[in-house]
Amino acid sequence: MATDIPDEVLFTVVGETATLAKSKRIEELGLTEPAHLERWFIQYPEALGAGTMIVASQYDKWVTPGGVEAKDRLDLLGLDKDGRLVVAELKRGRAPDTVELQAVKYAAMTSRFTLDKLTELHVRFLERTSDETLTNEEAEEKLQAHVAADVELSPELLARPRIVLMAEGYPETTVTSVVWLAEQGVDITLRRYKAYETGGGETIVSVSQIYPVADIGNWLMGPGRGPKGGKPRVEDLPAVPWSVDDFVKLLDLKFPVPIAAMNACAESAGTWIPSTTVYERAGVEPPSGRGQLAGFGYSVRTTFGRCNGPWETKWGVGGEHLAYYRIDAGSAENWLTALESLSPESNLDA
Repeated sequence: MATDIPDEVLFTVVGETATLAKSKRIEELGLTEPAHLERWFIQYPEALGAGTMIVASQYDKWVTPGGVEAKDRLDLLGLDKDGRLVVAELKRGRAPDTVELQAVKYAAMTSRFTLDKLTELHVRFLERTSDETLTNEEAEEKLQAHVAADVELSPELLARPRIVLMAEGYPETTVTSVVWLAEQGVDITLRRYKAYETGGGETIVSVSQIYPVADIGNWLMGPGRGPKGGKPRVEDLPAVPWSVDDFVKLLDLKFPVPIAAMNACAESAGTWIPSTTVYERAGVEPPSGRGQLAGFGYSVRTTFGRCNGPWETKWGVGGEHLAYYRIDAGSAENWLTALESLSPESNLDA
C-alpha cells in the first residue's frame, strides 16, 4: 500500500475558476507536532473521531509497582461517547515503522487507569491549558456527562482503550501491522493529515481516515433481511418526539432519577436544571444518580426504540461545573398530562 501517493487533490475556487492547491510537507510550512498539531487536535478533538473529548495531553507519569519511572510520553488521551479511552499518537510527517508498537504500549499502560485517576488527570490538564478550574468531583461529572446516556464509566470500559494514529503517511510495515492487530480484535485506526498551500498563499490542512475504510456493504441495497439481532446502536435508531403515552410508560418503569429530572424540568420548561437539583429531589447521591440515568438511557434504546432521551443535556451551561437538563414547553405539557392520567403514587418525586 503506497500511502504517500497523492490520491487526494484540493482545489481553491474563485468565481468559476478552480486552481489546484499545492501539496506540502508539514515541515516545509514550519509546523511542528507539539506547537501546532497537538494544539489543533486539543481545540478540535473531533479530528480524532466523532464524539471525542480530550482528557489529558503529554502524560509521562508511568511507574512500575517497584517505583521505577518510565518516561514514555503519551501525546493525547481522549474519551469517546461509548465511555472508552482514546490513545492518540501524533507524528510530524511520515510515521516511523515502530509507531504502532509505541501506541500499543501506551494503550496497555492506559488500560490501568481508574476513574479517580482519570479525573485527576483532567483537572490538571484543564489547569494547564485553560481557565477552567474543577474539583475532582466536578471533573468526574463532566466526563460522565460527555458519554452516551446509557453508558456509566466503569473499570471494564476504561480497560479497553482504542488507538488512533495520526501522521502524514505510513510505511507498509506499519499498515500491515495495524491491519493484523485489528483482525485480532484491537480497536486501532489510521488517520492522515495533508497540508496544502493555495495560490493565494493560504495553508489548508485536511484530516481523513485511511483505515479501517468504510464498509461498502453498508451502502448497498438488496432484498430485505428483517431486523438484526443484538443491542441496538444509537446511529441505527430514529429520533422520535416523546408523546404522552411514552411518558406514561416511563412512569410505569419507576426510575426515581429520570422521573425527578422530568418533574424538575417540567416545572421550569426551557430552563436548564442542574444535576444536583435532580439528585436531591430523587434522594440519591451523585454516583447512584448517574448510574440510574445510564440505566434509563439503555431503556431509551431498547424499550422506547429511539436514540433521543426526553431531555437535552449540556455540561456547565448554567454557569456551574455540572450537567444540566432541559425540556421544551411541549414536552412539559405532555409530561404533566401523563402524570394526571396516573394515580398520585405513580409520581415518585414528591
